[in-house]
Amino acid sequence: MAFFSSTGWRGRLRDASFRGVPFSVEDDESTFGRRVQVHEYPNRDKPWTEDLGRATRRLTINAYLVGDDYADRRDRLISAIETAGPGTLVHPQYGEMQGSIDGQVRITHSSTEGRMCRVSFQFVESGELSFPVAGMATAKRLETSGGLFDDAIDSMFSTFSLSGISDFIQNDVIADAASMLGDVADAFRMVDSGVSA
Repeated sequence: MAFFSSTGWRGRLRDASFRGVPFSVEDDESTFGRRVQVHEYPNRDKPWTEDLGRATRRLTINAYLVGDDYADRRDRLISAIETAGPGTLVHPQYGEMQGSIDGQVRITHSSTEGRMCRVSFQFVESGELSFPVAGMATAKRLETSGGLFDDAIDSMFSTFSLSGISDFIQNDVIADAASMLGDVADAFRMVDSGVSA
């Protein structure tokens, strides 16, 4: 998307079209920005905002088709609008954008405006379908964390001894420790299976 700052702005306007079907733009309105999550905490006067990336770009376009062939172009535009999937919009100011028509398109005809129709629609940009994936970096981080956990356990119990304690107490301590370690091992297996999936 190219924004124009040149003084010859009229010469830089592009011919508007959607999926190759041309139309003229009377006016439009666009929304841009960032997605943020606002976190408010007790006894703090200022919130903390977490930036979640660029907001979806949305355009509301009021267009028209005029001329002896307006009805043919209108029908081609309707066909382009009803085609599934994203398409290319050429916007007079912003240039080419990939996206989809969002919702219903309004087409109006008037007896006071011959040889023309007006078209109003909302366009929303779209990118490729992609999801966050746990990769090797996550698996490596878990592997490293597991190694650090093992080292911490070894260090913590290197001087631990049950000598001089009655057998029945030793057996209870060992059983409790084995149960806790089993719970920890189960938790790691669950996390590991979620990352590997």
